[in-house]
Parts: sequence; structure tokens; C-alpha cells
Amino acid sequence: MEHEIIAFLNRLATVQEKILNVLKKKQTLLVKPDKESLAAITAEEERTLMLLQQSLDHREKILESAQKQGHHADSIQILCEQIFPKPNEWRMLIDAANNRLRQIRYLALANWTVSQKSLIHLTQILELIETQGQGKTTYQPQKGKEHHSSGGGFVDRVA
Repeated sequence: MEHEIIAFLNRLATVQEKILNVLKKKQTLLVKPDKESLAAITAEEERTLMLLQQSLDHREKILESAQKQGHHADSIQILCEQIFPKPNEWRMLIDAANNRLRQIRYLALANWTVSQKSLIHLTQILELIETQGQGKTTYQPQKGKEHHSSGGGFVDRVA
């Protein structure tokens, strides 16, 4: 089982590196709008997600096998603490995996932020088109009612 865990951790490292590479490519493509390349990277993203799912499935099989052998662990790290006599055999692999995971989270968040900024920008452009560049008040006066120049109920208690 020790060799299977080490092989899993090495395979996970490869998958995580592929994910990092895809996220870095996507970040570059998001910054310089290249629709064709951005659309093309989707297939690469799907392949890496499939590899990640295979890794998750493999991890579950390892944990189930360990449970059948009497080890009670809900993570590879806890399993390693139970199986390996010396932590230096696996600790570096797990620390590196955790470090790559932090990088993946950071890049995914950065890519999401860039995407959101683009959507906000597009929304603002659509609003300019809709209002023809004229400012539009939030509260429209209704016919037959007295109109107060206000910012609304939350601002000045007029409503």
C-alpha cells in the first residue's frame, strides 16, 4: 500500500501541474481578449478536470482499501501518518501538493476576478447604450404624486 500511496501522490503532482499550466494560459488569454484561443482552451480544461476526477476516484479507492485493512483515515495525509514509520518519506510530497493547491486556488480566483470585471464592463456598456449616455435616476416620479428630489427611502427617509 505504501508504494500505491507514493505513486498516487506523484500522479497527483502531475495533474496539479497540468491544472496550473491551464490556469496560467487562461489568465493570459483573459487579459488579452482572444476569443478563439479562449474557446479552444475549454477542451484542455475539460481534459485536466477529467484527470483530476480520476485522481479523486483513485484516492477514494486507496482510502477504501485502507479501511478494509483496518486503517481509519478520511484523508491520504492521515493514512500516511498511520502507515509510514518515518514522515520524511511522504511529508514533502503532501506539502508540495498542498502548496500547488494554494496556487491553483489563487489562479482560479484571479481568473474569476478578471472574468467578473469583464462582465461588469459589458454591463456598463449595455447601460450606456440603453440610456444613450444620459444619466438615469434610480427613482422615477409617478404621475399624480408629489415628487421629492431624493435619494430614496434608505438615504433620506422620504419614501
